[in-house]
This record gives sequence, structure tokens and C-alpha cells, in this order.
Amino acid sequence: MARLGVSGEPSPCTSTSHSTPGVASTPQTPVFSSRAGFVSGGDRPLTSEPPPRWARRRRRSVARTIAAELAENRRLARELSKREEEKLDRLIAIGEEASAQQDTANELRRDAVIAVRRLATAVEEATGAFQLGLEKLLQRLISNTKT
Repeated sequence: MARLGVSGEPSPCTSTSHSTPGVASTPQTPVFSSRAGFVSGGDRPLTSEPPPRWARRRRRSVARTIAAELAENRRLARELSKREEEKLDRLIAIGEEASAQQDTANELRRDAVIAVRRLATAVEEATGAFQLGLEKLLQRLISNTKT
């Protein structure tokens, strides 16, 4: 059985001819760096040769796709920004209208309070005058009945 090192790989000092039960073996594929260039016919990187035509086409295609996606994202961001600005404008207009209506409502309340106070004063005066008239009428009736 192979011993596993810290990285989970078999330790170089142990034999790897036996597979560990329960551990799947993964085939090791060579990893190529994008900076190392392409390998053709050997293990040495060819940094002086340009990449093959298909790779250049693929890169251009990917670059065009990315550029188109970025342009679409910018367009969508502008559209979203415009919509949000319109919403804010509508909210501001609604707020201003509500504020104006609130001011009108407050004025109407003040006017109503003044009108009610005036009415109460008029009712008090009318009640007082009516009561005075009734008292005078009562005095006349009393004086007329005495004579």
C-alpha cells in the first residue's frame, strides 16, 4: 500500500505499484502553460513560432464573443440606469405632489378649525340672544298675568 504525503500524492519513497483500496486513480495529464507555447513533435516549448492558425482564429473568436458580451452588458447597464433614473424621477414627482396635497390638507384643516370656532362663537351668541329673548318673553308673560 502506498503512503500518501501531505499533498495527497504518493510519497516518493514508497512503492506505487499497489493501488490504494477505495482511492480512485486519476490519470495524470500533462499541464501546458499558455505562456510556454505549443509543443509539436517534442517536449520543448516553441516560443519563437506563432501559434497555429486555428488557435489564432479561436482566440479572435473568443475575444469577439467577450467584446460582444461586454458591449451588451454596458448597454443593459445603461438601460437599467435609465429605468432606475425614471423611477426615481417618478418617486420625486409623487413625493412633491404628496407634499403639495399635504400642505393643501393642512390649510383646509386650519380653515376648518377657524370655521368651527367661528360657528361655535356664533352658536353661543345666538343661544345667548335666544335665552335673553326667552327671559324677556317670560317676564312679559309674568307681568301680563299679574295685571
